[in-house]
Amino acid sequence: MSTGRELFEKVVEQTGLAAFIGPGTVQRALVAAHVVSIDGATGEDYRRALPHLRGRMAVYLKPDVLERQLRRIEELLRS
Repeated sequence: MSTGRELFEKVVEQTGLAAFIGPGTVQRALVAAHVVSIDGATGEDYRRALPHLRGRMAVYLKPDVLERQLRRIEELLRS
């Protein structure tokens, strides 16, 4: 599994959010999960941040799209 910046970019892509919204949304979710550094973030850090990410993504996505994108992120984190 990827870690750090590479994993961050992959998670941002899987959110399905616009390029000007996705990175900040993911970063704020990580901070809410007490992750200090994106560059050192692991799959476990992202799993802990998922509830925070869900809430932030729900502002922008319809419920069915939200669930689909979250499943993609979970699959990414399992690989």
